[in-house]
Amino acid sequence: MNVLSPRAARIHGVATILAPLLLLASSLAYVLVGGGINNGVWGGILGAWSALAFVVAFAGIGRVVEPAAPRAAPVVAGIALVGWATGIGFQTNAMYTALRGDDLLFDASEGENAVILLAFLPWGWFAPLGFVLLGWLLWRTGLGARWQAALLVLGGVLFLVGYPAQIAAAALASNVAVVLAVVPLGYAILTGTFGAVDRPSERPSTQVAG
Repeated sequence: MNVLSPRAARIHGVATILAPLLLLASSLAYVLVGGGINNGVWGGILGAWSALAFVVAFAGIGRVVEPAAPRAAPVVAGIALVGWATGIGFQTNAMYTALRGDDLLFDASEGENAVILLAFLPWGWFAPLGFVLLGWLLWRTGLGARWQAALLVLGGVLFLVGYPAQIAAAALASNVAVVLAVVPLGYAILTGTFGAVDRPSERPSTQVAG
């Protein structure tokens, strides 16, 4: 059952479909027409669009999961929202790096105006953590298929491996895992069928308190 109004379902459903596809497009742009992961204008633009879409997506995902996990779902959604809001800053830095040849985060980590890191960390880590926690919620509540939950956890872990270290293969593998897991969730939100997959009726105790 979809707890969203038809208009909200369209907005959040479309955002949930577009967000991971834009993230994959961003990584491909970084690799193909940029200087690698986290270094490129088009990669940064598409990455910023993806981050905006993920903010809208997780706002909706939090709402549709909340009836089954009234305490945990808002926390998971809040963590993801903070992470993807911060992600816009990381994408801006990627564009700045490509245009100026100077990585603001690298300079800050080397001790030059280190206070700048407070605008990015630990908040940026909340984005992949949001994937991992959403995977746990889907598995725990039965609102999604087990394979979707596993792919979300895998995508979150590979995200942490690929993006900070600028390992293209890991970043792209993370993107593919997230696309495969999240796009079906977006379609389910859009069509009002979220929670109808792999949720046995004989499991009335799957509600997660927190």
